[in-house]
Amino acid sequence: MLTGRVVPLDRDLATTAAHVGIVKRLALADAMIYATAYVHDAILWTKDADFEGLPHVELRRRQ
Repeated sequence: MLTGRVVPLDRDLATTAAHVGIVKRLALADAMIYATAYVHDAILWTKDADFEGLPHVELRRRQ
């Protein structure tokens, strides 16, 4: 976590998140998380099945 980068939620990112939320049928918080990773060309590592099948996502099943 200490090597990460803080990304502000600006108008452009919020608009992208709103669009992504509608298109990908994601909840608001999930859409913001996903849009942030997508816009910054990052891989979203998660155990949340709501992101399954989306580009830029690495899903790890819960054990």
